[in-house]
Amino acid sequence: MALAGWLLAGAALLAGCGAAGASAASPGTAAYVATVAGLADPGSTLTVVDTASATGLGTITTGSLPAAMAATPDGAHLLVTDKGINRLSEISTATGKAIGGATVGLEPDAVAVTPDGSLALVANFGDNTVTPVALPSMKVGTPVPVGHQPVAVTIAPNGKLALVANYQDGTITPLDLPAMAPLAPVAAGPEPDAVVIGPDSTTALVADFESGAVTPVDLVRLTAEPPIPVAGNPTDIAIWRSSTVAYVSGGDNVTPVDLIRHRAGAPLSVGTTAQALALSDHGRTAWVGGGNGTLVSLKLASGAVGARVAVGGQPTVVVIPVPPNTGTSSGVGR
Repeated sequence: MALAGWLLAGAALLAGCGAAGASAASPGTAAYVATVAGLADPGSTLTVVDTASATGLGTITTGSLPAAMAATPDGAHLLVTDKGINRLSEISTATGKAIGGATVGLEPDAVAVTPDGSLALVANFGDNTVTPVALPSMKVGTPVPVGHQPVAVTIAPNGKLALVANYQDGTITPLDLPAMAPLAPVAAGPEPDAVVIGPDSTTALVADFESGAVTPVDLVRLTAEPPIPVAGNPTDIAIWRSSTVAYVSGGDNVTPVDLIRHRAGAPLSVGTTAQALALSDHGRTAWVGGGNGTLVSLKLASGAVGARVAVGGQPTVVVIPVPPNTGTSSGVGR
């Protein structure tokens, strides 16, 4: 999540993989973790973890301040927003090397990819726009104005709608796809910082950091429903695509939320601040970025905490690329 007010400076050149083992994990088991997010120490690397063996696989070098990530549907490429240099980088998950990139808007803070893999949407925190980027050409389209300080973007499984969370406005902006036409904003709490769309493309959940709640949104009528309190101040949401239960990180917990009944379940403690999460093992396990510099394994059925892998820094983004039709949808597109 990108909280308001970061002033960014400096730049870094794209480089190759910092560790030869970064491509050693099998598809669906490699977790990519962004661990630093700020002017004082912006960083330029991602940490790679093999979730099957709970071991670190080294780092990948990208541009300054990698703030958000999204995988292509085939899991072959990772798109990274380099917030410090206003760039979207493309990384091969097979080699761990940066293979391309494109200049986008000011302070890109979130990215999502359409289900067919033909388009990436980049939310630009600094200039209140979303930049469409054609894939695989990385050709940049005309920016689309959205709300103030967009920090998250997600795309419906049917590919017809995108939602952008505007942190400073307290709204989400729907984008009609493929026309890239912004629709009327929907109120979604004082500080919306993460958003996810359910598997039937009719319901969304918006996490609000300030109120400690998630707001369901009816995507047919584009109206908000009553907010659902969750544990802590929510920072990320993930859902396995065949599931109707979303998982929300916040405080020291991960809270399950039923998309149909609009109810939160008992929070699951991870023993450290839960900053971000991604799902693996067909939605049975969450890997949580902890404020203590670890990536924590959490069994969602039992709440049992498993392996803790040291990744350093303060993990704020976790992405686990998986094979088609079996994946996890990350709320913020990070």
